[in-house]
Amino acid sequence: MNNLENEKIVNYLVICNKAGRKFTSEPDNRWGGLMEPDPTENPDKTDAGLRVVLFASWDFGYLVLETLKEFEKEFPGQLNLVGLVTDNPLNPDAKISLKKRVWSLLNQPSRVIDETFVIESALSDGIPVYSGEVKVESFHRIIEKWNPEAILVCVFGQIIDSFTINFPRYGIYNFHPSDLSKHLGAGPSPYTDLAQRHAGTTVWSVHHLTGDVDGGEVVGKSPPVNVLDAKGVLPENPLVVYNKLAEALSPLAFFLVKEFERNFELNKPGRIDHIDFDNLIPENIKTRIMQPVARELWTDVLSIPDDFLFKPG
Repeated sequence: MNNLENEKIVNYLVICNKAGRKFTSEPDNRWGGLMEPDPTENPDKTDAGLRVVLFASWDFGYLVLETLKEFEKEFPGQLNLVGLVTDNPLNPDAKISLKKRVWSLLNQPSRVIDETFVIESALSDGIPVYSGEVKVESFHRIIEKWNPEAILVCVFGQIIDSFTINFPRYGIYNFHPSDLSKHLGAGPSPYTDLAQRHAGTTVWSVHHLTGDVDGGEVVGKSPPVNVLDAKGVLPENPLVVYNKLAEALSPLAFFLVKEFERNFELNKPGRIDHIDFDNLIPENIKTRIMQPVARELWTDVLSIPDDFLFKPG
């Protein structure tokens, strides 16, 4: 079965899971398209709150998605997740640096599971999903319709153009698992940087997204995350290390959105320039992320531990 057939299977699965779902693709879009939820999915979802769009895929992106959904439910009327834009790792025409990024470490069944589950998670919560080309007029019209006030990005393979970057009045922010403030680990393989430097810890950077890959100004960093096992050795499998890094991601997403919300309530539009995540993240999480890397490997979004999702209080 080829990749294009796999993509059609994913579209079929997520669309046919609810009779009222729709899939459309415009002529200027070379792959993927827009998937819209059935109107009966999440009927309690309102249009109130800060309008956020998420560009995300794979396990990291799923954690950010679930964090935003949890925030929306925990604090009604404060956040409105209006759209998900995701990678399309099953279509050979998709320009997402498939051979250079995390998708190259996964077999085809895992790619199908990841894409299907992330898309399903959004649609079932009443959130439309776009899986196509982003530097085209038809997608620009989607952005205008969604009208995001802030955009978050986590594991997304396309270069985002200036139309989308300049659209949200609260800015666009990317999560990257390396210390970009020290010019470490930019690009598609932060694991390679860790191995070459014989590093024992790393951090997540939250930065303004620009047209340059991982080149925007850093807004804040996570507390240190241990990347060595109990013997003090960096695991040879990058996925094992990425599993460890996932432990620190959800709190970053939560507190970034909390900062948006504070400015939104004060009617103070504009980019956020600094967040002291180290002061915000609870001590028990700081202690956990400095524990040795476990050798067990969870392989897709279905096996992410429940406690990786940050829930306040």
